[in-house]
Amino acid sequence: MTDDGHPVDESVGPAGDDKNGVIKSIVRHAFVDSPSLATDLVTGNTDSLQDHARTLDTICPLSYRYKNYYHWTIETLPRVRYARAYEERTGEEVTYVVWSGAPPYVAETLDLIGVPERKIERARAPVYRASNVVVPSFPEQTATDYEWVREAVLENIDPNTEPIDVGSNVYISRTNAVERQIVNESAVVEALSKYGFEPYVLESQSVAQNVLLFHEADAIVGAHGAGLTDLIYCEDGVVFELFGSKVKDPYERLADTVGVDYQPVRCQPDSTDIAVDVDHLERTIENVLE
Repeated sequence: MTDDGHPVDESVGPAGDDKNGVIKSIVRHAFVDSPSLATDLVTGNTDSLQDHARTLDTICPLSYRYKNYYHWTIETLPRVRYARAYEERTGEEVTYVVWSGAPPYVAETLDLIGVPERKIERARAPVYRASNVVVPSFPEQTATDYEWVREAVLENIDPNTEPIDVGSNVYISRTNAVERQIVNESAVVEALSKYGFEPYVLESQSVAQNVLLFHEADAIVGAHGAGLTDLIYCEDGVVFELFGSKVKDPYERLADTVGVDYQPVRCQPDSTDIAVDVDHLERTIENVLE
């Protein structure tokens, strides 16, 4: 928020977003974090906010609306690129403010793109006041941004990272997910094994291992979900995305932007999960890979 009480909303969502991300954030404060803080935000009471503030020099908030790996990687990491451009132009050093309860992948990816620990503030104070606030624009999801993330991460992966015994093709299992599990997964894994696919549970591995997994893969099969985010690290190849009742296009757009072939595979919804027609999946794979 500016000194005169106006919210700066471009860090929350794309300009012109009709989902009212700022309002949702304030409502969350009202019901989860602090009703009094929400009141101060709505009324622009900067004097009261100052009473709760921790003061830093130049900061860049790395907030993201939906707390999952896709929104962090695709909509937040590119902002570090923009902040670095600011640092190069001004000579000022930016401190990145991230949520103190952020999942482990946040620290892992910041390390992989070369952000040192001394430049990270894990926010514990309810309010931060800074001499200068760098608010990068919401990324437009371009090939340039994706290439920057990809090259930065691949360059900084420790060469001693324990290798994964990966075949040329990858099946992403959602066995630990709360929805969009494959209800006949054993049959799917057995069928896919004929085409050189091996199953992986991505959350059981490090970010670096998953990056290398996707970077080396020729073909990837997985249900719609954040696990497909690492398509950003693919060198080429093809992805087969399995859909049940929930059909969205972010990974199709991601694949198109990074130059990976994309094949949607419609499946039978089973409540919030997915039942795969194994014969149809095999025919689709054969048509593409042969």
